[in-house]
Amino acid sequence: MAWCKNTLANMSVTDIALLLWQESFVMTLLPSKRNFMSNLVRSCLVLLSLMLYLPVQADHAVTTAQAQPLRIGLHLSAPWSFYNADGELDGIEYQLLSRIFRRAGLSVEYELHSYSRLLKQFSDKKLDCASPVAIDVAGASYSQDYLPFQDVAVSLQHRQLQLDGLAALSDKRIVAYQQAQQVLGPEFSRAISNASYLELAERELQLELLFSDRVDLVIGERRVLWYLAAMLAPQYQLTTHYLFAERAYPAACWQPALRDMINQGLLQLQQSGEYQQIIQRFNAPPDNNPT
Repeated sequence: MAWCKNTLANMSVTDIALLLWQESFVMTLLPSKRNFMSNLVRSCLVLLSLMLYLPVQADHAVTTAQAQPLRIGLHLSAPWSFYNADGELDGIEYQLLSRIFRRAGLSVEYELHSYSRLLKQFSDKKLDCASPVAIDVAGASYSQDYLPFQDVAVSLQHRQLQLDGLAALSDKRIVAYQQAQQVLGPEFSRAISNASYLELAERELQLELLFSDRVDLVIGERRVLWYLAAMLAPQYQLTTHYLFAERAYPAACWQPALRDMINQGLLQLQQSGEYQQIIQRFNAPPDNNPT
């Protein structure tokens, strides 16, 4: 019991909450495991509960000082994570992660950033978790891939552009999202080496360049481009060029326990059908002009 008390005394409130949540998750999904819990674990959990809930002022002051909200960074990009017309956070990614952390009983502060800024904030350890993270960050723990992204190129329908592959990009005027070359890989980088190529954080500006005929193509995530195009300029008809394979991206956290919480929470959302409902709610408008 002395070992339990010393160990728990050195844990933050967040760590203790994670431990309780993980234990309750296992007991819920795997009730047969109850018989395999050691007496030591049982004793520690009892002591943990007492340490958390006994109304001792001194202990309360310490735990209050330790209780800092988690800082979760998301990519500001509708329909994945964005502020709706009422100024409230919304989107596929936000709805999934907020349900996971809320059900775990953790206090969270969400920050929405451009993708480049998101990666920098996370790399500098100013965020506990970031999503999505499509590149390797040394020391980070990655969740399962859970955000189904489909990067595409879009053009104005009346231009009647035909793209048979990445090689067709070489003579085009192209704007893409930040870090696109890093995400899409060396084959893409070679294909656009002689093109007029620009990366911008602002999706709206990317599409404005397309609508004003200052670029031939915008490269980005299919749902994002169609969602914004329908909002900004529904009078324009777009053609979607499927040049890239669909892939899913993970979240990344500095604490493996938070990574595990996200994975377990995603499993629960998938089993309940909520995951599919959220994805479908923000599905892209029908594309009648694929190439």
